[in-house]
Amino acid sequence: MLQSSGNAPVGWDAAVNMARTNVVQAGDPSVSEQEKKEVKSNIELAQNWLNSVTNFSTKTINSNSWCRSEWIAATVPTWKKIVEPVAQRVQKSMTNSFPNIPGMDEGQQAMLKPLLESLKPMSAAMFSMQVSNGLSALASEVLCLTDIGLPLGDTSIPSLIPRNIKEFSVGLSVPESDFFVFIALRETAASRLFSNVAWLSPTLLSAIEEYSSQISVSNNKVNDLMSQIDPTNPESIQEIISGGLFEPELNESQKSALKRTERLLALIEGWIDNVTTKAIDNRLPSFQPLSEMLRRRRVSKSPMQHLFATLLGLEVSPRKLRECTKFWDEVESQIGIEGRDARFEDAALLPTGADLADVSKFLAS
Repeated sequence: MLQSSGNAPVGWDAAVNMARTNVVQAGDPSVSEQEKKEVKSNIELAQNWLNSVTNFSTKTINSNSWCRSEWIAATVPTWKKIVEPVAQRVQKSMTNSFPNIPGMDEGQQAMLKPLLESLKPMSAAMFSMQVSNGLSALASEVLCLTDIGLPLGDTSIPSLIPRNIKEFSVGLSVPESDFFVFIALRETAASRLFSNVAWLSPTLLSAIEEYSSQISVSNNKVNDLMSQIDPTNPESIQEIISGGLFEPELNESQKSALKRTERLLALIEGWIDNVTTKAIDNRLPSFQPLSEMLRRRRVSKSPMQHLFATLLGLEVSPRKLRECTKFWDEVESQIGIEGRDARFEDAALLPTGADLADVSKFLAS
C-alpha cells in the first residue's frame, strides 16, 4: 500500500486489487448460466409488474448478473468520487498540523521532520486499506447495485448479485424465489427512477462531494494525537492514525449538504417502497415478512450504510425512511401515479423536511 500510494490520497490500484483478491480467496465463482437466467426472468417479471404502477418507463430490457469482484469493478469509479476528497482533506490536515505539535522542543521536532514526508503515503495507505476492506466486505453482502438508493454505477440496467441474494435468503422464513423477485423488483424500480430523472444521480453525488470536499479534522485532535507519537517508534504513527484520526469536524455547509443527501436518499427509498408495494399487490404472499426483513436490515444498518457512516458520517435514519414512504403513499392517493412521479420533474418540486408532515399543504403550495 505504501509503495503504490506515493503522494496520492488513495492507492486505488492496490486497494481494488486487494479487495478483489480477498473476495476471490473467500470464494467468488463466476455467475452460472442458470443464475443469469434467474436474474433475467426475475427482472423481466419485475418490469412487467412495474408497468402499471409507475409513469416511468423502462429504458432497456437488459440486466446484469454480477459476481462479487464484478460488482467491485463496476462501482469503483463512483467510490473514487466519494472517497478521494475525504482522503485529500484528511491528508492535508495531518501534514499541516504535524510540524506544530505543542510541547516539543527543537530537537524532538528535528527527529520527527524526516517522518513528515512519510506521512502522506502513510495516510494514503491507511485509506487504501480502509477502502479495500470496505469494498471486499460490501461485495460479500450487497444484493444489487442500488442497495440503499445510491447510484454506484450505471443505473440504467438493473444489476443483481445472485450469489449474495441466495446466501441471504437462507436465513429467511420465505422461499428463495420470493426473495429473488422482491430484490429484483426494488432494483428495477430504482433503475427506472434514476434513468428517467436525469438530474437525480448528479444532484445526489454532488451533495456528497460538496460534503466530502470540505471535510476537515480538528487541529486540536491532530495535535493531541501527534503529541503521543514516539519518534523512536515509527509504528506509533500507524497506531495513532488507526485510532480515530479520521473523525471529521462538520462546518455549516457540510451539515446542510448532509441533510440534503439524507433527505434525498430517504425520498428515493420511500418512493421505491411505495412503488414496489403497489406492484406486488397480492402477487407475493410473503411480502409482509419480506418488508419486515427489510425494516430490520435498515435498523441494524445495511452494509452500505455502515461504510458511509464510517467514511462520511452519512446515515439515513429508519424514521426518516418511514416518513418518506408514508409521504409518497399519501401523495399517490391524492394525485395519483402520474402526479406522484411528476414530483421528480425538478428538484424544487420535492418536499423539504417540514413538508413531509403535511402532504395536503405541500401539494396545495
